[in-house]
Amino acid sequence: MTNPERLGEFLRLKRNTIAPESVGLGKALRSRTPGLRREDVAELAQISTVWYAKLERGKAERVSRQVLLGIARAMRCDDSETRYLLQLAGYQDGVGRIETCNKLSVASKNLLEALNPVPALFCNDFYDILQVNQAFEYMVGFDVNALPVHQRNTFWLLEHNPQWQHWLNVSSPEELTNCMLNASARVRAALASRVSEEEWQLRLDQLMAAGPIFREVWANHRVKAKEQIVRHYRHCRAGQVRLVKQSWANASGNISGDLQVFLPENDMDKARLQAAMTHPQVVV
Repeated sequence: MTNPERLGEFLRLKRNTIAPESVGLGKALRSRTPGLRREDVAELAQISTVWYAKLERGKAERVSRQVLLGIARAMRCDDSETRYLLQLAGYQDGVGRIETCNKLSVASKNLLEALNPVPALFCNDFYDILQVNQAFEYMVGFDVNALPVHQRNTFWLLEHNPQWQHWLNVSSPEELTNCMLNASARVRAALASRVSEEEWQLRLDQLMAAGPIFREVWANHRVKAKEQIVRHYRHCRAGQVRLVKQSWANASGNISGDLQVFLPENDMDKARLQAAMTHPQVVV
């Protein structure tokens, strides 16, 4: 699938989620469309229906930034979705494409260990975990670094590893699907600007093969920027802790990756993380 085709697919699915009443339009009589019609979007964006239809079919070329912004406004796209549309159309805001990190430097490994007792990990745009520090290993209760390469992926772990689900406090199919949906939305936002066409399709095929839940949530075409997350995690040694997850972009030359740090929100949890480094008692 090409980027114009991805753009068209996203527009079609987004259009189907918008109620005409929410954009000031009445529901058309005998309309079988679940959301807006193509002509509705064209009217709101002040472009021709024929041109918009070409966009949805992935046949339009050299789409102007102004037209895309008009469509984004017409369909009530948020900032992440608008950025995604622009990136698929080739508008990078002056930022060139960079390759995805697949191997850590010695300096990055030293940084991870220096962060102990704060749990931390390095991952790439596909949520492949490149390495975790000792504090993170103690938190999840198993040696992530020792896993086979194909299993050191957040989506694979979330769908297939009970210990990973336990750490995230995922205890129901609904919670698992929602967690997977949020993660896939962040990956979709990153993929549009971070990887080459060939690499995107190859890795997407691999993620699709990880399991049916990922395939299901990917079909939602949700887009979401990375953000700070505050939540309770089930620490294998310290029990329930409330941590602030922050993601820091790490770039060296044309190589990109992310440093994810899990900071304690209060002094009590900070002390518990510190104690967990020296007390091996496991908390179920």
